[in-house]
Amino acid sequence: MTTEILDAAQSVFEQYGARRANVEDVARAAGVSRSTLYRAYPNKEALLAAVLERQLTDFLAELDRVASGLPSREAVVECFTAGIALTREIPLLARLVETEPEIITGVGASSHSSLVLGAADQVATTLRRSGATMPDDELHVVAELMLRVAYTYLLNPRGQVDMTDDATVRAYARRYLAPMVS
Repeated sequence: MTTEILDAAQSVFEQYGARRANVEDVARAAGVSRSTLYRAYPNKEALLAAVLERQLTDFLAELDRVASGLPSREAVVECFTAGIALTREIPLLARLVETEPEIITGVGASSHSSLVLGAADQVATTLRRSGATMPDDELHVVAELMLRVAYTYLLNPRGQVDMTDDATVRAYARRYLAPMVS
C-alpha cells in the first residue's frame, strides 16, 4: 500500500507542485481513503519528504551502479556527470527546482541534515568500493563536499560552467572534484 501511495503522491506532486497538491488528490489517485493516507503519513509535508527520500535512494543507487568497476577518481567524474544529468531528468525534482526551489533549499537545511549526511555516507561507501584509500573521516568530508557542490548547481545551474553539457561537466569534475579523492 505504501508504494501505491508514494507513486500516487509523486504523480500528484509532479502535476500540481508541492504547494497546490493536496492530500485528497493523492488519496484519490492512490485509491485509498484520506484516513488511510493519514495513518501512513500525518500530513502533506511528511508525504512529500517520503517521496523525496525515495527518489534520493533511487538516485544514489543509480550513481552506485555508474561507479561499479571504476577506479575512485573516475567514479567521481562519471557519478558527478551522471548525477547532474539525472537531476534534469527527474520530473518532480525539475518541477520543484523551477517553481518551488525553497522546498529543495529546505532539504539542505539543518532539519534535514540527517538526509544529507546519510547521502554523504552512501557516496563515501561507493567511493570506498571504487578503491578510495584515504581515511574514512576525510572520505566522508569529501563526499559531503561533493554533494553540496552538486546541490548548489542543482539550485542555480547558471554560472561559469555549463551544467547542461555532459562533456563540460565531466571536465569540471575531472579537474576540480576527482583530485580530492585518493
